[in-house]
Amino acid sequence: MGENETIRTIKNRRAIRDYDTSKEVPDDLVYKVIEAGGFAPSAENQQPWRIIVVKDKKLQEFIGQKAVDRTIELFGRATPREELERRLSYIESKASRERTIDILISGARFEYIKGKPETNGAPVLLVLAVDQTHVGNSQATLRGTGGVYGWSSPRHAVIAGSMMMQNMALAASALGLGSCVSSVQLDHFDDVGEISEKINIPYPHWVPILCLTLGYALNERTLGPPRQGPEEITFVNKWGKPFKGGKE
Repeated sequence: MGENETIRTIKNRRAIRDYDTSKEVPDDLVYKVIEAGGFAPSAENQQPWRIIVVKDKKLQEFIGQKAVDRTIELFGRATPREELERRLSYIESKASRERTIDILISGARFEYIKGKPETNGAPVLLVLAVDQTHVGNSQATLRGTGGVYGWSSPRHAVIAGSMMMQNMALAASALGLGSCVSSVQLDHFDDVGEISEKINIPYPHWVPILCLTLGYALNERTLGPPRQGPEEITFVNKWGKPFKGGKE
């Protein structure tokens, strides 16, 4: 059976970090991306998510600088270079691998979040926040439920928000837009609090967990890291017996 358009979109999606800054992203496309995100599943349809569309370049730069600073701290100081080489060993070209390591340890890998034209930055930044009280005692929802017998777990909101983010990334690709999911600027409690304050997120009830850049790709990106096939990551009934999907 051949692949359909949905499967092709999933397989062809790539993380885009260089954008054509001469092209603005129309609001109606941003709307469609977010609308598609809202069709992600969530427990009891509580939809524990909110999106902040950030176009203000000062705000983008503030958020992007957090990502740059944390990347320098994480990869430039805390992680040994030999560990970076091991983790990036899938890049066959040594020159390309060294170049990738250099942009990691310098923080340059996340300059695109700032939205600056001189670094081919993204025209639009979406910040995804989730309701940390979900499920159980969150606010009224479309179904008017009060949760599942008092169970309250932020994990449900993070799962739902992650699925929403994937929907948005795929929708962007289907609409001809480039996108890239990032979280490094939201991995440290201090940064979460400061970013929340900067864009008026009512933290800690609502917590930003992921960002998505949007724009038109500067260059077509056709290559990506290799993926493990189902036979490498899937077992039948119990761990250890590979699932071959009809392939012997």
